[in-house]
Amino acid sequence: MFRKKPNIKPFSPVRSSDRRKLLASILSRFDIRPDALPTETKDVIIPTDIQSAKFITHSTGETGIIYVGDEGNKPLWLKLNDDTLIPTVFTLWKCPFLLPIVQTWSPVIEKLRNGADMMLPGLIPPFPLTLKTGSIVAIASAERPTVPLAVGICNIDLGSITRVQGQHGKAILIIQCYGDELPFRGKVSVPLELRVEMPKFVDGNAPIAHSENDEVEKTAESIEKLDLAMTASELHLSPSLAEDETTVAIQEADVPGNSVEPLREQSTTAEVDEAFRRALLSAIHSSRTGTALQFPQPSSTFISAHVLKHLPSNYASAQLKQTSWKKAAKFLKIMEKEGLVKVKEKGGDMTIMGIAGLDNVAVKDFRSFKTAGSRKATNDSKMPDASHGEESAGKLVLKEYYQINGMGKAIAEAVDKRTSVYYSMSELRMILLEYIDKEELVNQKNPREIMLNPVLASIITVSPKPRSLPREALIDRFREISSPYYKIVREGEEERGMKLSRGKPPKIQILITMKQGHKITRITNLQTYKVDVHDLANELRTECASSTTVNKSVEGTSGGGQERLEIQVQGPQSKAAVDVLERYGVKKVWIEIKDNTKKSK
Repeated sequence: MFRKKPNIKPFSPVRSSDRRKLLASILSRFDIRPDALPTETKDVIIPTDIQSAKFITHSTGETGIIYVGDEGNKPLWLKLNDDTLIPTVFTLWKCPFLLPIVQTWSPVIEKLRNGADMMLPGLIPPFPLTLKTGSIVAIASAERPTVPLAVGICNIDLGSITRVQGQHGKAILIIQCYGDELPFRGKVSVPLELRVEMPKFVDGNAPIAHSENDEVEKTAESIEKLDLAMTASELHLSPSLAEDETTVAIQEADVPGNSVEPLREQSTTAEVDEAFRRALLSAIHSSRTGTALQFPQPSSTFISAHVLKHLPSNYASAQLKQTSWKKAAKFLKIMEKEGLVKVKEKGGDMTIMGIAGLDNVAVKDFRSFKTAGSRKATNDSKMPDASHGEESAGKLVLKEYYQINGMGKAIAEAVDKRTSVYYSMSELRMILLEYIDKEELVNQKNPREIMLNPVLASIITVSPKPRSLPREALIDRFREISSPYYKIVREGEEERGMKLSRGKPPKIQILITMKQGHKITRITNLQTYKVDVHDLANELRTECASSTTVNKSVEGTSGGGQERLEIQVQGPQSKAAVDVLERYGVKKVWIEIKDNTKKSK
């Protein structure tokens, strides 16, 4: 179901009354008495901090509701469009007694992870007799028969089947699998073994409630009497659950509305106000002393991408609605009065036009502090891949710069700009526009046309030379005569001291060719994009179920004077290679695929 990342709307907390009804529905659906479980186990099934959001899958367009807990880090339940509630493997690892478990072989789990449904020949009988068409079931590997790795819905009457040899067809429609593209945060512990018995409660002798609709409200009333004040940090598993676990790093994805850490207790509105003001000052100071922000940009982008990550670490989960301003527009207008930002409002939309400089007293006197972004960069910057437990350290960002030389020097010197400095494209553009304004070269009849004086005419190579050129064409020509440089960084990576590389960044080459009568896939230029060649080779070995080797490359560039390496994978594996590279933060536009095995027409 989650072969590709779903589109998830912003999360919102579930009200206490709705939480009680949700828990009652679950207990009733799975035939569990409310008084049969300890309070801590109920809080594991539906945590007190549970949040919900609507989602839509990209592959099938199915819609539903996702419930997350553990401070918004883990998806716990999925509610399909027919109101069926499905526990995820994260819930089943803590509460394996909720579903019956069937077994399959480990290689089959890899297929399920990639979006396949469970075929009948891949299952290992015998099966629980209770499994009918439409039953919810968990799937485990034969190596760890008590640890669910996938959850699905029976497509056939599985309980009546005693042998699978010679059979065919889909047995289970997979809803969620450990390692698919359903996003979550942080690291989890995958149990080596679980005890599937339901935890006992000392007074659990009452008859089991049935799953009729009229039982749900009664169950909710009994749950309401329980103590539900336990915080997320107090949650613990019942002693019946196994404690022997192995830690596996898995994929971390940004889920809208999740908090990094709880807001400091007993924070006043004034303290939260000051935290946001300090965050804005930190963002401005970072822009003025490090990588400059580009303006104009939408206020929502400015707040989410720059202000929130500069919140003090003990206010990392703070939201604007907790301030006295409540909304971003009011907050930014107040900050504009203080001279920290310049905003423009039109048609109800607000745009950030600029920020204060280092001459501003508040910015000048700013003292750095530990921010939510720096904490996240330290703890969470490596984005694990849920499919294979392989770490991948965030998105890659390509930054291009230009050095003015040759015929362009006269333009830079005329506006007092140094030619030894590396300029971004926006800065290069401003230098030319400043020169045009200074020389008053704008055509008064057509402002888009720029009159060519001798200096501008010298950078034009066409003959005969025109008397004027469109502004954008002139900017493009100014860029063409400047020397290009670049650097590739990961989000959160320290850029200070990082050297620029000359020229344009080479693309990663994926070449399908023949070797000893068999097709192979060669991948080069990986080190330019900060990809660990050996880690990628190991992941491709699992992803493609093919042998991989790392060799010295006679083609491509490695960057930084490193030894040039390439990966060779057995078979035509270009699609799988692109998918894995995207998980490493590499964009498709940076990849070039060539198939030399196809005959030219």
